[in-house]
Amino acid sequence: MGPGHCAGCPSRPARIRRADLGYVILQRADEDQCVLLVLLGGDVEYLGDPEHILVRILGLQVVVGLCLVRFGNLHSFFPLHAHRAGLPSVDQHAMSHIARKVVMGSGEHASRATESGSAGDSVDAVNTDTLTTPEADAERLRNALVDQIQADGHARTPAVEAALRTVPRHLFVPDAPLSDAYANAPVNIKYDSDGTSISCASQPGVVALMLDQLQAQPGERILELGAGTGYNAALAGHLVGPTGHVTTLDVDDDLVEGTRAHLAAAGVTNVEAVTRDGALGHAEGAPYDRIIATVGAHGIPHAWLNQLAPGGRLVTPQRLKGSVSRSIVYEQRDGRWVSLGSEMNTFMPLRRGIADDDRSVVPLTADGTVRLQAPAGQQIDSEALANVLAQPRTEEWTGMTVRAMESPEWMELFVSCSLPSGLIRMLFPQTAKGTVLTEDPYPSSTAAVDKGAVTYLARRLSERKTPEGGKLWEFGVIGHGPGSDALAAKVADAIRTWDREYRGREATFEIVPLDGPTIEQRPGVFLLDTPLNRTLVTWH
Repeated sequence: MGPGHCAGCPSRPARIRRADLGYVILQRADEDQCVLLVLLGGDVEYLGDPEHILVRILGLQVVVGLCLVRFGNLHSFFPLHAHRAGLPSVDQHAMSHIARKVVMGSGEHASRATESGSAGDSVDAVNTDTLTTPEADAERLRNALVDQIQADGHARTPAVEAALRTVPRHLFVPDAPLSDAYANAPVNIKYDSDGTSISCASQPGVVALMLDQLQAQPGERILELGAGTGYNAALAGHLVGPTGHVTTLDVDDDLVEGTRAHLAAAGVTNVEAVTRDGALGHAEGAPYDRIIATVGAHGIPHAWLNQLAPGGRLVTPQRLKGSVSRSIVYEQRDGRWVSLGSEMNTFMPLRRGIADDDRSVVPLTADGTVRLQAPAGQQIDSEALANVLAQPRTEEWTGMTVRAMESPEWMELFVSCSLPSGLIRMLFPQTAKGTVLTEDPYPSSTAAVDKGAVTYLARRLSERKTPEGGKLWEFGVIGHGPGSDALAAKVADAIRTWDREYRGREATFEIVPLDGPTIEQRPGVFLLDTPLNRTLVTWH
């Protein structure tokens, strides 16, 4: 033990890059958002209100982190953004004081280092109890991410939790900062010619959800369709262990090469990456105990079903009708491929293969900022819908309400199954709210079309309350174009039917051959055709 040191004394603070400090502040902001939601009584409406004082503070916290990461200082940027946010000077001072105390440390744990160095690259007196090496930061951020995922109800088994806490995601997205690598958000890695993302590292919460569905066991053989970065395959490799094996496929050579490099960097040895059309599967390694698709499918490729071992399980994000998709677990029971569960989920579609499920873009405004992202095979008169949102608006409110944080996912599926066009995803910028669109357009699969008419779902605060006095939001249908009043009435009627007859009930799914026996059509039963097979959707 060197002179001047004793057991139990705080060590001298290490010098650390300002950018690394910025990453920590950004992570704290992510954690503080959860605290903020609790402080607001679970009312997510306020999280979208830029005028709420707590939301302003959270936003400024993010600005602090970003300025440190990108510029290495706060001198020019923090006062500017604080002023723009309209925060009073006394609150700016208080927030700065709190930020210094929380992130930098205080009291006996804060001291001033005397080493020389560039002020732009480092800061003095950082509390090394909370700021250490990049590897330690990665582990801390990874564990915080898994804690968040579990709080959301995923990573329910010890095996999935252990995989997520062990496999270093940042090694699979090496160009992303740690704050992005361990945010519960996708990281885009490849784009097509028009700037649309065509491959990404999936949102970790969704990855955990699908691994829960997969239920992989040690020693099993797994086939993954859609290698992406290789992160999902590495997690699956952790689940099956050294006696198991994972084969992951992707249609792009560059993605497969990147996956191999990432797996090597992470020390993963039981995963093989192969360039192949995912819809063909990988017969060389069949049969598989589990097959998981991390790309969206419409029809289910026959190879996936044929390459499963008896008792095997398929987990796939399946686009059912319109843009509505669910991650469905299929197993064969008594010769029928039936679902054992499903979760709301959407993935990038299969492409460049025999089961492509491409998208087309249909502008609804003259500048193209509000547009439909429709299945490419869907018949839509794009010329008739050009600038349709400039035409007079019709509204029909349904009386159907939801609570804060209540997902209307089953309503969305029922309505989509009930309409010829289904419900189609509509993309729009925030500036369209309250101008081209209503104040609160529904952000998921929302639009229906019929010739030159388009409708979309919207919400408004209801005058009604929950039994506990909480807020309720009412769903309505907004229409534009000739015949939009009749189309809006159809959509509203489907919403009311779901609310009256099927609310609180879930649907099951079955893969049916195109040449299978005739199925009786009755209320609550839908038969959805694809080029490969049919999907039978039944409400119970």
